[in-house]
Amino acid sequence: MRPNTYLNYRLTDPPARLRRARLDNITLIPASALPHLDKYKAMARRLPRRSVLIVSPQQGRVQKILDAIARGFKEHSWGVTTIPARIAV
Repeated sequence: MRPNTYLNYRLTDPPARLRRARLDNITLIPASALPHLDKYKAMARRLPRRSVLIVSPQQGRVQKILDAIARGFKEHSWGVTTIPARIAV
């Protein structure tokens, strides 16, 4: 099987330890928002199980990547909540 190379990123299988993990919620944030990580964790904890919180930055390229990730989660029946980074802070 050929690896997916979307937008110059090579996506491969995650490590075995991560594949075995049972995830309740997932939060994806840009590195520029790491100082506000506690706020995002609190938001993610209020979401129902099997939900994804995506904090989308202003930049177009990263936003396109996160939109593609959101579509993938939606296709696998995960609830997806996307918020702009400027509102979340």
